[in-house]
Amino acid sequence: MSQPFKDAFNIFYFIGFILVLLIPTLPATLSWLKFSGLL
Repeated sequence: MSQPFKDAFNIFYFIGFILVLLIPTLPATLSWLKFSGLL
């Protein structure tokens, strides 16, 4: 009974972990897109 809850928790934890890893790259990505003229 606790297995689906554990799986869902792991999925949310994984997504949150990826978002936290991507946060520092957002300014660099935006500035690169502006520099390349895509924005």
